Amino acid sequence: MIQLEIACRIITNMSADPILYCLERISDYREFERLCSALLAGAGYPGIDPLGGTGDEGRDAIIRSDTEGRKIGFAYTVRSDWRVKLGSDSKRVHEKGHGPDVFVFVCTEALSASEKDFAHKFVAEKYGWTLDLFDLERLRVQLVGPQRHLIAQHPSIFTPPFFPQKGGQSIAESRDSLLIDHVPADHAVATWLARRLSLEGFRTWCYGTAPLAGENADETVRQLLEVRAIQYLPLISTTSLSDGVFVERCAIAATRSDFVLPCRAIVAPEARTPSRIADLAPADFKNSWNIGLEQVLARLSALGIRPSLDPKRGRQIALRDYLPTRVTVAKPEPVYANVFSLQLPQSILVFDLRRSLKEEEKTELRKQWAFVELTATRLAAFSPPPDLAVPTVSAPRIPEFLWEHVSHSDGKKTFDIVKELAWRSLEVVCVQKGLKFCNDRRVLYFPERESGEWNQPIQHVDGRSTTVQLTGERTKGWGDRASPFLYQLAPRFRPERDANGKWNVVVRVYVRVTTHEGAVFEGKEIGRRRKIVTKNWWNKEWLARLLGVVQALETSQGRIEIGEGKRAVVMQTKPLSWECPVGLDVMALSGLTDIGEEIAQYRARESDDDEDDEPASVLE
Repeated sequence: MIQLEIACRIITNMSADPILYCLERISDYREFERLCSALLAGAGYPGIDPLGGTGDEGRDAIIRSDTEGRKIGFAYTVRSDWRVKLGSDSKRVHEKGHGPDVFVFVCTEALSASEKDFAHKFVAEKYGWTLDLFDLERLRVQLVGPQRHLIAQHPSIFTPPFFPQKGGQSIAESRDSLLIDHVPADHAVATWLARRLSLEGFRTWCYGTAPLAGENADETVRQLLEVRAIQYLPLISTTSLSDGVFVERCAIAATRSDFVLPCRAIVAPEARTPSRIADLAPADFKNSWNIGLEQVLARLSALGIRPSLDPKRGRQIALRDYLPTRVTVAKPEPVYANVFSLQLPQSILVFDLRRSLKEEEKTELRKQWAFVELTATRLAAFSPPPDLAVPTVSAPRIPEFLWEHVSHSDGKKTFDIVKELAWRSLEVVCVQKGLKFCNDRRVLYFPERESGEWNQPIQHVDGRSTTVQLTGERTKGWGDRASPFLYQLAPRFRPERDANGKWNVVVRVYVRVTTHEGAVFEGKEIGRRRKIVTKNWWNKEWLARLLGVVQALETSQGRIEIGEGKRAVVMQTKPLSWECPVGLDVMALSGLTDIGEEIAQYRARESDDDEDDEPASVLE
């Protein structure tokens, strides 16, 4: 009885109107900003420009000049102390010199007539602006009337059970989504199409990715066709045409004029297409998904159906849809970086020359000795040069200085000299270990050995022994278009000092690609070939190759060392690592390889105007 009484009190105290109940309990302020801007765009402010975030100077949105030449500022709040918020936002807008003609203030409090009079009088008398006030009741009137479509578009505010959902979508009426219908056999092309359309900024719903557990799938699709679909895109294939329920949905949708855009995959000659669908020209996905996508976009444009999301938000939605909602587990996990501890000498030696060095002399000398040119006749180094290699001025003692206590030397920053000496020292080790220099890409790379590919034994971070390839062969294209080529890995070193004064070196692995004759590729072809090499390399593959590169350069177990004693440059070959308090759910991520390739492919096409048949690499 006590529990029943409490429940009755809760129900009695709840707002009778579900819109008011949801607005009064908003927890996602960013989504509330989006709702307000969308609502105001349809309530007399079509030119609204949302600002949001931090640094907005008291404004959540602006109109710099409307059709009447007015400057308009907007501020939104979900705080109960709306008077304080109105006062602080108005003051801040005034102090920043924005001087709007109209100040639009939106709050989620139900204001009385006297409170509204106070607000208008306060803004007019103190700042001389016209106030346009939207309180809780005025928001509700908009959302049950001309702006009711916004309820479905903001499901994180208008949530179940007050606003039921089907297939993960609100079933409040809002014809704003492209509904992609298909059978399981056509899952790949359907989900690809859904995400590509999302990337273009369209709202999409796809049968194959929708959360339909516990629902009658056919009823869900039919209900969404009635209340949410602005266009119906069925995937027509031999398999789908043999599914009576799918065909029936197509026939029902085809009764509406200009509502169905069939997307045709491979269809056997004997398969029979319903007459209403057969009369419609399809988008052709049989030979090329990209061609089919272009035809869909052209048809949507012809119908006047425009993207409802800005490209940035559409991209976020599309890429977010690829990932499980939870990919972490409450279990500690080590995290490794491509950063290695570095030990440097405390002093720098200075060598005065009898004459300047010729370019060919410098090139040969750098293979044996790390040095920096201070002037044409003065060199700096951590250690002495090889015997008789440098024409130095005779001196009883080699000059040196403690670089930590000297800011400049011969007009150069000492810090920059130290960094250059560090990476040049590591490059000397590379030459000693047999790496070759590429003049075109300016890197030292692992060449193919006389015995074949360079297979490097490594000890992995977990202690197990294995091997990894540092060179290899790949093929671009297939059949008559097949183009074999070679790749070689190359280390790039970037010494740096952290906030605690400790020196480290960042090692990046560069992928060099050449013909079988050793000629390097040019322009965009370099990127295309590198993507073929690395398309299946994810974190664990890159980590293994990083370990292979640094362990191939070891001069002793766990160390790369050049120089002797206190003048030695020493890099540890164990990467820096940290213990992360949470780990990744491997099972949840195990099926994401193909998805990652598709995401990477999209990113690659943004920066590459030419068509590329191969998927790109994400982790480069």
